[in-house]
Amino acid sequence: MRDIALYYPYIHVRDERWLKAAALYWPRIARVVPQGYPIADTDTARVLDDELGFIVPVPPDAAARTVAPVFLEVLDAHHDRLVAALGGPVARSRIGDATIAPYAGARHQVNAGLAAVHRDEMAAGLGDALISAGLAVEATRASPGGGPLLHWIAMHPRLAWIYKCVLSAQIAETGQFTPATDQDDAHLSLHKWSGDLLLSALAGTPHDDGAMPDPTDAVGLLAIRTVLPRDLDAVAAGRIAVVRHRHRAEFEAFHAAVGDVVDLLRDRLADVSLPAAQLQYTAIEVERRFDTPLMELRNALKGARIDTVFSAANLKFDLPAGIAAVGGGALAGQPLIGAAVGAVVGAAFGLSAVRRTAGRDRGDLRADAPVASYLLSVEQALAPRSLLRRLALRG
Repeated sequence: MRDIALYYPYIHVRDERWLKAAALYWPRIARVVPQGYPIADTDTARVLDDELGFIVPVPPDAAARTVAPVFLEVLDAHHDRLVAALGGPVARSRIGDATIAPYAGARHQVNAGLAAVHRDEMAAGLGDALISAGLAVEATRASPGGGPLLHWIAMHPRLAWIYKCVLSAQIAETGQFTPATDQDDAHLSLHKWSGDLLLSALAGTPHDDGAMPDPTDAVGLLAIRTVLPRDLDAVAAGRIAVVRHRHRAEFEAFHAAVGDVVDLLRDRLADVSLPAAQLQYTAIEVERRFDTPLMELRNALKGARIDTVFSAANLKFDLPAGIAAVGGGALAGQPLIGAAVGAVVGAAFGLSAVRRTAGRDRGDLRADAPVASYLLSVEQALAPRSLLRRLALRG
């Protein structure tokens, strides 16, 4: 498993819950940022970047030059078909907000307005060709905060969406990044983009290239979700940064374990062609490598006379719809493994000197199981404050 994910297809992450969860299992996340583009991150993104150096900008220039030829080839050979499929020549009167609009493939209707790609995310030759063909038009938009005008190429939302996915796939390949997104339909959009596949996608017609979504991409999220609080929106990004800093060695062990599972599954699933079977094998391995050791550590801590009184009902994190959709929703809403979630009461609240010995035992137990210990640390650190107060009163 690679150490850096590539967020796509947007510049700014749209789902903050996804971003918070990602920061607990990815060391870094790259994103495509044209040179000079004014970043307008949320507070969550700024805190994670300031505290962890979490978000890495990647320029699109080289990748844009690489993917341009396949688009030009398809445009040259199938101009009339593309014009018909993408709604005819682009008119300036249809230009809306200059931003990428989601496109869900042939399954849904796309918006009647236009979407746009930043001028520097597309090779000049391709942009000019699309404009000459009547499939795009130049547009401008003010920068966030009233800065200089930004230059865009506005086009049909389907064309913009597919272009961004193709561009992201190229950047992921050359940077050895793992593509990651909070957008449902984009999970299915990273292929080896041949001319035939690109034409089919742009025309909105089904094309079965034999490729299947890779459920192993969700291993990290599957492993971490059982210890995330239900209301992740209420968890400050600073608390996540503290977990990463305080438990750096455990985090590294956890990330390495996720990588080992991904490598193992990709080898085992190489000859498995049934998506439902791939999904179940992935879920079983996550349970074996993460859920079961976590449950065993909780039980061992109980045996060391350390009370654990969190309720699993308080701790649940639903998978983003896009990942759940990989298996038709088979993973969404799965019951959490284990009926109780560990919390260190004695050591955390200093109730008596007798607990000091238990604390040493606890440290030994956790040192012997760094992966499960990291999950337990996340669970405890991000627990709702009201639950922590109840624990203190019970002590």
